Amino acid sequence: MKKNLLLLLIVFAFAGCSKSDDELLNKLQTEVEKEAGKTGYHTISMESLTDFEWDVMYFFEGDVEVEEIENEIGFKWDGSAIPGGHNRLLFVHQDQVVNYIDYNTEEFPLRVFGCNTDRWVYPRSRSTFATFKYCQNNEEVYAFIPAPCLENIRELMDFKCDERAKAE
Repeated sequence: MKKNLLLLLIVFAFAGCSKSDDELLNKLQTEVEKEAGKTGYHTISMESLTDFEWDVMYFFEGDVEVEEIENEIGFKWDGSAIPGGHNRLLFVHQDQVVNYIDYNTEEFPLRVFGCNTDRWVYPRSRSTFATFKYCQNNEEVYAFIPAPCLENIRELMDFKCDERAKAE
């Protein structure tokens, strides 16, 4: 009986590692939704936000199959596909997926931008992002871009939603 219980606990422990990290998602969302200061944006260090080792963070947008993820990260992974209406930030350490967060883009409208030729692949050494709120199609969304490339999209900071339209 004890042997079966131990085996069951081990299975649950490994199963727990194969789903989106809601705690990290909550930390990220809290940081992103903070009010921007006088600069119009604030920065978030993904290195500081995470409490696990990782080398590279990947961004995947929308309906993506596991095979596409494996092609991008360069190794087999027994994780899940990304459902439509969701995006994923996936963290890799020494050719192993160590964590990821999936988020519903309706509930958390975070728009991740690439930087130069990074193709949505962010090494830990470049893990500081600038974030700010702007208006897209009369809805408030959040920009998330590597801080060195903020100037590439700075004009979005001027796009503010009409308060009357938001109330409707």
